[in-house]
Amino acid sequence: MMSSEVKDVIDRVIRKIAEERSLSLPALKDDTEIVDELGFSSMMVAGLIANLEEEFGVDPFQDEDVMITDIRTIKHLCDVYVSCLARSR
Repeated sequence: MMSSEVKDVIDRVIRKIAEERSLSLPALKDDTEIVDELGFSSMMVAGLIANLEEEFGVDPFQDEDVMITDIRTIKHLCDVYVSCLARSR
């Protein structure tokens, strides 16, 4: 899966969660911070990760390599999924 496809899925899932919570979002850019700029709470981030696990069939945070608390931006989240998907092939 290409990183652009991964980003499209992540953007779509972020928008879905924001819509469920009636949260208005700024434009989603690579350097957009998920918590600080989008206003995602820890519960919303957990929902985001659960949704992405369903979409991609992988959980990059089950290994101790990457901690969810280390993820700040949309690009960082994309990179984590791209490398996890590459390893799981």
